[in-house]
Amino acid sequence: MSEKQYNNGIRPVVVVGAGIVGVAIAEQLQHRGHKVTLIDREPPGRGCSYGNAGHFATDVVLPLANMKTLLSVPRLLMDPLGPLSIQWGYFHKILPWLMRFAMAAAPGNVARSCQHLRALNGRSIESYDRLLGRTGLTDLMTKRGALTVYERPDSEQRNQTTVELLRSFGVEIEALSAAQIREMEPALGSGVAGGLFFPRTAHTSNPFRLVTALADVFVQNGGEILREEVVGLRRTADSTEIRLSGGASIAAEQIVIATGAWSKTLAEQLGYKVPLDTERGYHLMLPEAGCNLSRPLVSFERSFVMTPMEEGLRLAGTVELGGLEAAPNYARADILFEHAQSLLPGIHNKDAQRWMGFRPSIPDSLPVLGTAPDNPRVSFAFGHQHLGLTQAAITAELIADQMEGKAPEIDLSPFSIKRFR
Repeated sequence: MSEKQYNNGIRPVVVVGAGIVGVAIAEQLQHRGHKVTLIDREPPGRGCSYGNAGHFATDVVLPLANMKTLLSVPRLLMDPLGPLSIQWGYFHKILPWLMRFAMAAAPGNVARSCQHLRALNGRSIESYDRLLGRTGLTDLMTKRGALTVYERPDSEQRNQTTVELLRSFGVEIEALSAAQIREMEPALGSGVAGGLFFPRTAHTSNPFRLVTALADVFVQNGGEILREEVVGLRRTADSTEIRLSGGASIAAEQIVIATGAWSKTLAEQLGYKVPLDTERGYHLMLPEAGCNLSRPLVSFERSFVMTPMEEGLRLAGTVELGGLEAAPNYARADILFEHAQSLLPGIHNKDAQRWMGFRPSIPDSLPVLGTAPDNPRVSFAFGHQHLGLTQAAITAELIADQMEGKAPEIDLSPFSIKRFR
């Protein structure tokens, strides 16, 4: 698209970021009659939306920042391929984030984060029903629940406090014996000691296709997608000026920042400080796994998830704190196969494909949602951490309500960017 075409007036709404959150917002606003432009340097769905675990994890209402996590950090860091690692050359950069993380782990803060995460997650599936129903994409959400499996007999007791906490926030959980779990998933080996079933969760067989299909619907209905990097934002009297990497500039009456792990810089250009960093996540896709699962399965002891998908079995998980620039450590993807072998004795890794992506993470595990406190023309929708897929559709509805001057279904003040001032 030429520069002349870029400068053809002020665009009513611009959404920056074409992951699942940004695409869902663009489609929701378009559905309500708004003229929307979507901007991203990559094609839709090429970030975390491409490689996530595909799990609509409505059960995850316990923030990552909690005392159990905090107390286990020294032990976890002893294993460079364990569930948590830090690239030590990045430690000094992430230290302020870690200090905020530690403060967020205080019991009162955890209880508040649980409440706010539940408010989003409890509306997630219904919001996706609306989104996928009107776009003809209902085949991309499968409602078979999810399993967490224990390998050690004492794990049930060790996890009981967390289970009771989740139930207190309305998460439906069924305790199952080893025999009941193997009846649901016959591919599991004899090492399973029991586990939990979460019936109110779901998964998608292809998270990347979900985003691209939604983007296709958006374009077919008249939406505009610009393949450009946003390199500068500037507030003007009646709009936000958006400077693009190709040298052109456009203006937006309303702008939504939904660029995931890259949102920090754009927010700062508009005058807002946010403690956003990235959890680097890995997956290993097994196109010929040789065994079948019918729903996502989480290992309690090993902290990873296995999800059946159109292209094979996806093994995903682990957290690596290392920023946006360091090279991937694909040994963290490879180790997932060793974990899977302990649960699925018939599994194979022929033609396995590795991937690494960036989860946008805020220390208190709450995304940044809503309009800027002193500029109603600017909205934020980023920092969803492990729950971008889960919360995308409900985020889109809440952002659209607020932009239109309606009272959102839930109070967005706990998610406001002004909580960091």
